[in-house]
Amino acid sequence: MTAAGPWITGRWLFGRPARPRHAIAIPARDEAAQITGCLDACRVALDATGGGGVILLLVNNATDDTVARATAWARGLPRNGPALDLVDVSLPPAHAHAGGARRLAMDLARAHLSADGVLATTDADTRPAPDWLTATRHALDAGAALVCGRLQFDAAEWAALPAAVRRRAVVEGQYRRLSLRIATAIDPDPADPWPHHGMACGASLAMRGRHYDRVGGLPAVPWAEDRALARRMAAHDLPVRHADRVRVITSCRMAGRAAGGLAATLAAPLTQPDPLSDEDFAPPAILLRRVSMRAILRRHWGQRPGFGAAWAALDAASPALRHPRMRWSTVQAHLPQLAQFASLVCGHSRLPARRLAS
Repeated sequence: MTAAGPWITGRWLFGRPARPRHAIAIPARDEAAQITGCLDACRVALDATGGGGVILLLVNNATDDTVARATAWARGLPRNGPALDLVDVSLPPAHAHAGGARRLAMDLARAHLSADGVLATTDADTRPAPDWLTATRHALDAGAALVCGRLQFDAAEWAALPAAVRRRAVVEGQYRRLSLRIATAIDPDPADPWPHHGMACGASLAMRGRHYDRVGGLPAVPWAEDRALARRMAAHDLPVRHADRVRVITSCRMAGRAAGGLAATLAAPLTQPDPLSDEDFAPPAILLRRVSMRAILRRHWGQRPGFGAAWAALDAASPALRHPRMRWSTVQAHLPQLAQFASLVCGHSRLPARRLAS
């Protein structure tokens, strides 16, 4: 897929910024109810950087009045404010998914920027914090190549979720934090110091234009394109920072627009007897093996370039590092053991990685 694909059915530019320093790519599908709140928040975030910038809104395969509402919003923009590049597309079935839409949006937004410009992306049902871009720039200026922001649920929507859905989210949040704590104790990443949230989410990603180009852009996969981008960056030895100060508030609705997305994950406890859990989760013993092997490789690799690619190759080739995707019942069963391991590892962080890998 390229920015010059044949699927664009309409395009309008409201405002004409001179070579902006920031561009925000937003894919949207049937988001009429949410879109103006997202655009308002993005405008505030751009204004906090000193003004200017462009918002690229890609409305894909919509059946509602998202385009009309975005157009009405854009007509109220001040002359010295950000521009809205509004693109209406009809993607064919092979590309009409989360990764395909975000890839096209980011490619089109990237065209507005210089190599040093900041390319960010969020979701149409998300409201970035007022300091979203200024905090992002701080992380980029400190050496990050990809900045992954922290996602927080809309408080009112969270309170209205069924108890089973909230309980699963809380337990999986505990499993994630304990896993991250173990990983950072055994194999600390200098580019991503603890504490951090550890998630790559399309609701808040940002990088410079040159780094987007270097990795060949966002992988146009049907889902989890955000994590695929983070892995691609790491494999190119580009530092990935999971920045807690970079914040967005997103919807926790259970009827989403993309297959395999957040909404489907939230709704799973109500529709499946034992749903799959996060693809990054590993049983405690395998988690210890993975992070210990990575620590050994990092120590022996030293300062030479290519560590990211070497780890990606080892991870793909070694059966000892793989495991089946965990189900919800397995996560619950392993949580007490993971907590014990975290207590041991974090209390003895100098324990040799070789012993832990055995």
